[in-house]
Amino acid sequence: MAQESENKETQVLFEQGGVFIHTTQEEAGDVLIGGKIQVIRKSDGAYIEWNPVRDEDSFHMEKSDVDWTVVNTVSYQRENSRTTESVTVAQPSRRSRYAMSFPVVDTKTIRRSKRSLGWSYLVFVLKDGVSLPPLHFHEGGSAGLIREMNKHVTISTSATDSCQLIVLPHNTDALTQSFTELKIMGETSASKFFKDPYTVTMGGFSKVTNFFREALVAPAANRPIDEYAELMTDLPSILSVNSQAEQSYEMVVPESKLGSRPDVERRGPLTEAEWASHLDKEGRVTNVKDLQKKIFRGGLVPSLRKEVWKFLLKYYPWNSTSKERTALRKIKEDEYFCMKAQWKTITPQQEKRFSKYRDNKSIIGMSITEKDVIRTDRTHHFFEGEHNPHIEVLHDILMTYCQYNFDLGYVQGMSDLLAPILVVMEREVDAFWCLVGFLDDHSLVMNFDMEQEGMRNQLMQLNSLMQIVDPKLYSYLQSKECSNLYFCFRWLLIWFKREFPMEDVCAIWEVMWTGLPCKNFHLLMCLAILDGERDLLERENFDFSDILKHVNELSCHMDAGKILQTAEAIYLQLFEYPDLPPTLREVIGLATEENGTVENGSHGSESSIEVLADPSD
Repeated sequence: MAQESENKETQVLFEQGGVFIHTTQEEAGDVLIGGKIQVIRKSDGAYIEWNPVRDEDSFHMEKSDVDWTVVNTVSYQRENSRTTESVTVAQPSRRSRYAMSFPVVDTKTIRRSKRSLGWSYLVFVLKDGVSLPPLHFHEGGSAGLIREMNKHVTISTSATDSCQLIVLPHNTDALTQSFTELKIMGETSASKFFKDPYTVTMGGFSKVTNFFREALVAPAANRPIDEYAELMTDLPSILSVNSQAEQSYEMVVPESKLGSRPDVERRGPLTEAEWASHLDKEGRVTNVKDLQKKIFRGGLVPSLRKEVWKFLLKYYPWNSTSKERTALRKIKEDEYFCMKAQWKTITPQQEKRFSKYRDNKSIIGMSITEKDVIRTDRTHHFFEGEHNPHIEVLHDILMTYCQYNFDLGYVQGMSDLLAPILVVMEREVDAFWCLVGFLDDHSLVMNFDMEQEGMRNQLMQLNSLMQIVDPKLYSYLQSKECSNLYFCFRWLLIWFKREFPMEDVCAIWEVMWTGLPCKNFHLLMCLAILDGERDLLERENFDFSDILKHVNELSCHMDAGKILQTAEAIYLQLFEYPDLPPTLREVIGLATEENGTVENGSHGSESSIEVLADPSD
């Protein structure tokens, strides 16, 4: 009888398996936790519940701590109720510490993925502001879940963001009475409101002030604080999007194959004597193309980086004289300290009314002390130790960058890009302007766009290039549900910063900053890394989780020189491949058949074969 009573009180209204959480454990690397999601009717309303399908030990998890901060019990004040109900968001038990359960009506917003490469995901934000871990629907069903929820609450798409769903209760009488009393909606009926609650309400609020427009349904923050921190250490949830979507770069691998891969040799780094030979008596750089070619072939001796990086990163024009560079540096110094003074002199009263400044300040402070730098470069002698003054300089440069680029602000991961530059430059002003050049002139700003269009495009391009360069490996990864290649996300986002020791990172970056041998050479670097791992992956028959864990463990265990060689050799193969699709020719900067020329970074129509193929050149 007790069992019958329980069944009457609890009814499964919707169920979908193959719903995963992606996370990272220090010893196990990237880990997937599979489970099922349900909508359950209980005596007090509909609940969403997600539970893992098997013991976490099967995922090699031994730590009790997790990466998400919502592993606790959160109390919610239910609407129209005097009682406070504790709802478990993530149960910290041995088998189900990731399990979550919450009332449907306690959902505030739902962040959904765009239609693109990969699986769909949903991120639930509750009324108290708690953001739950992204749930990835490997077997579909996210749309069905939304339809089921829509029976219990009203869900509408934000008028300003198609990926943001607004969740409101079905209590139409209460809402109509509230709006009438406030005289915001005029004669608007509740039925009209629930057909399009966002538009109707915003139209009514526009009669009051724009402040209420913002306050009713506050837009999502520029980027959630933990979003990019997780991207640095975990699998990038933001790119796990609908696998059924059209893939603009996907193609059928042609029957013809690439020619044999040529042998490529690298040379020693550019020396101080060679650099001096490229300067005229007034300090102008002569024969820039030849110089860039030499840097591409072997990088720079460390003693040259402080000077030559300024040219590679567009701080100094190649044709400037020594005198002109001194004057330019003074101008840039004044401009920098002017921007720095702007945020340094913000008063506490101003800060209370400057939310974006507060957010940037908070995120940068946390990233430097807790997230980005402490996980990587605090072991480097330049940043090690407590009260290290270089950490404060790092902070100030990033805060000033927010003042320089209001639209973008600070995104976690930028400190990774800044740290090696500051180590080399040592001076605050020089490091700042080199960071600006890195982000602007190499399109890295697009990597940090909230909608991640730039990152999605790169992953799709990489996907298509692999189909041409290594169709066998592509087929293998496809069989293991890894062909979306989003385990390369971190490589692309911060240009391999986490994958190599500091010295190797500097050598790789200066090579890629030359623009040789082609556009998007970093994509070929990704292919080169995977090329070196192909045999192991296939021999060990690694599955999805094994591949992710293995790729994560490659960090700081790869030969940078060999990877650069392989990447260039892959480029030479593509250059000679007559059936390379036009879309991919454009990706790597090769001309279409119409104009018959080859674009190679800063070398215009000069053939890359002529410039780079002969190692003795």
